[in-house]
Amino acid sequence: MSEVQSTLRKGLGAQKNRSLSECFAFLDAVNPIAYDQTVSKRMQALNIVLQNPAKDLDIITFGGSSSKDVTISFATKLLQEEKLKVGVFYASNILSYSEQININDEPVANKVLAEALNTVIDVSLKSNIQATAFEILLQAGMLIFAKEAVDACLLEVGVGGRYDATAFYAPKICAITKVAPKHIDLLGNDLDQVACEMLAIAKPGSWVISAEQSKLRLQKMKVFAEQNGFLWSMPIRKLSPLPYIYEQLFGKEASLAERVVQIYIENIKGRFSPFLRGNLLATQKGQRGRPTLETKRNSELNPLQTVKSFWAQNFKLNPGIFEILEQEKPTILLDKAEDLESLGYTFLGLRLLHYKKPIVGLCIIMGLAKEVDAEEMLKLSRYLFKKIPGEIYFVPLVDGDKSHNPEELSMKAKQLNVRAVAFQNVKEAFEHAKKVVDERDGIVCLSGNIEVINNYWRQVREIKKLQL
Repeated sequence: MSEVQSTLRKGLGAQKNRSLSECFAFLDAVNPIAYDQTVSKRMQALNIVLQNPAKDLDIITFGGSSSKDVTISFATKLLQEEKLKVGVFYASNILSYSEQININDEPVANKVLAEALNTVIDVSLKSNIQATAFEILLQAGMLIFAKEAVDACLLEVGVGGRYDATAFYAPKICAITKVAPKHIDLLGNDLDQVACEMLAIAKPGSWVISAEQSKLRLQKMKVFAEQNGFLWSMPIRKLSPLPYIYEQLFGKEASLAERVVQIYIENIKGRFSPFLRGNLLATQKGQRGRPTLETKRNSELNPLQTVKSFWAQNFKLNPGIFEILEQEKPTILLDKAEDLESLGYTFLGLRLLHYKKPIVGLCIIMGLAKEVDAEEMLKLSRYLFKKIPGEIYFVPLVDGDKSHNPEELSMKAKQLNVRAVAFQNVKEAFEHAKKVVDERDGIVCLSGNIEVINNYWRQVREIKKLQL
């Protein structure tokens, strides 16, 4: 912790009954997240003083290199359709910490969140536990979920693996979306090691399931799971029937969510779900033969929802996930993709939009962390611009040491015959984009890092809180 952070922490910590904004200021003043052996020790210390709030919670963790929040959102909706109360903890936010703790797809009341945060902050100060912002928020979420008596508690893993704060808990189910080079070096030397390290968040008796597409890697994950006493479930390959465009972008995540919820309902809650099984007249476990006339009559009078019709009526993505603002002129697309694989899906989505209705002018405002291979990203964008005429406006991230330099990116782009310009900030880039993109049929896309989306709302729209 820096000297400035330490000073702020002491000053804010001295206060009692902090307001929500003061709690957020405290979180800003401490380290955001950590990944080492000390994490578990801090979580254990907090948990003892807080009297183990998660002891009666059914926890489901969602790890992977990307799309964890999308999968959680889908799973939340499916669990609600099963008449269950769902608590959700997201690992990141766009504008405010209040976005990270939800119940039934709604943020908790400010008073409730402030009370829980005050409790955890006071405990960390009194016991001299140098907890990170992620750890404090996670423990506050557990206090809220326990008090609200949620049926299922869905946790988005921060980094992944045995040193993640979420690994402190014993999940009923551990879901892994997909594995990408993003976490190499931190979690392993290659993707196989990364995948198994991500699974290490599970505990003996936990169900594990993945949407990873490599058959060889899945086999290694299966062996690792069985060696550690996990219950391996068949991987996900089919696409869920989502609305056009989104099925190709997020169909695997929706399928993974369906399977996770099915395992939870049938194996954890011990009941049958015709809705998830996709058969209105399915026979229940132990029942033989055809459905009775009474069963058929009841199904006609009280038709059950199918998953296909459910997604047609209930499909909605969280803010910042391929979020299309059609009411804006020109249309705005916000996507917080931060790695090559996710950016590839962003560009695929743009092409699908173009096939649906031709895009007249495309401008992508992008900030990139240094861990992203700039040359590979530019090759992806070059292919995109062969389909849709457009250009990229590069902007810096706040932490210059971790950000690609916009000027250098622009020069690399020109060497690869990609039109690109460097700007000092998102607002400046956006104002220029509005002048060159067709107001009616053009698109301004902001992507590359969650910070770019944050700056759009703060700098361009001057909004400090999102409506979820």
